[in-house]
Amino acid sequence: MLDYRKAPYLELKNYKAPKGVKAIFIPMQDGKKIRLMYWTKDKKESSGTVILQQGHNEFIEKYFETIQDLLDRNYNVVCFDWRGQGMSDHMISDINKQFIDNFKIHDEDLTYLINFFIKKNFPRPLIAFGHSMGGCLMLSSLKKHDSDFDALLLSAPMLGFKHEKLLSLISFLSFPFSKKDDYLIFSNPNMGKETPFEENDLTNDFDRYQRTLKLVRLYPQIRLWGVTNAWVRAVRLRLKEIRNDNVINNSEIKTLVFNSLQDKVVDSNKIIEIISKMKNSKIINFENCKHEILMEKDIYRKKLWNEFDKFVANL
Repeated sequence: MLDYRKAPYLELKNYKAPKGVKAIFIPMQDGKKIRLMYWTKDKKESSGTVILQQGHNEFIEKYFETIQDLLDRNYNVVCFDWRGQGMSDHMISDINKQFIDNFKIHDEDLTYLINFFIKKNFPRPLIAFGHSMGGCLMLSSLKKHDSDFDALLLSAPMLGFKHEKLLSLISFLSFPFSKKDDYLIFSNPNMGKETPFEENDLTNDFDRYQRTLKLVRLYPQIRLWGVTNAWVRAVRLRLKEIRNDNVINNSEIKTLVFNSLQDKVVDSNKIIEIISKMKNSKIINFENCKHEILMEKDIYRKKLWNEFDKFVANL
């Protein structure tokens, strides 16, 4: 591996980074640093490599349990904090805001890391595994990386929202009267406050939810307070592109999608509509799950990993 600067990471007393972790900062072409973490298996035992990418307002540590599940299946694992969140560099001085001008910036970061770090250091098959916003970005990356990936897995990908028309209207009407780095009007930024478990839309598992809160308490700057006008417009543009992209529809990449029918964060019906157009895709619907299926109760996670194992069996 190249000699990049070491990066910090968070651990709890009873929740540690999987054994063998390497955490580094990698400078992008514009000088912004991306925090990346990776784990390697013995070449003789390796099943391949998984690029595991999180959603909006998440960070690598939240996925230590999932990473261990992949390591137990003999996969090398690579994951990084998207620019503007986690411990990666932000685009504006107010690090509490989710800000990006255009998702093409995320595309460029992903392409740089695939071409100059992942492909040079990790074996195939190469599996892209993205949750929520990460799923959206991994799906749209097929335009450049269809031949680089051997399979695509998506967990509750951000392909639409329940109240998308209202969100678009608010964003459109606020454009002339607010700056792009202002919080989206009516979005109710949490200003660093914790959401009680009973009010959360992410998971039914109390312990896993509390675990994330404990990680944030160690380093509150690792999470964001709310979204900006620029970020919402960037999302709207990316969703429009995906819905009109024949490259994605015509892709023959083997694709598996985990979809929560009771999801209150993203639109599960829009996921079905978009993914069903892909030639080699399969959707696994989950009843009674919230948005973060990988952070759900064991009964749902067991189903997810059983489907994963079947999916990768012939790669």
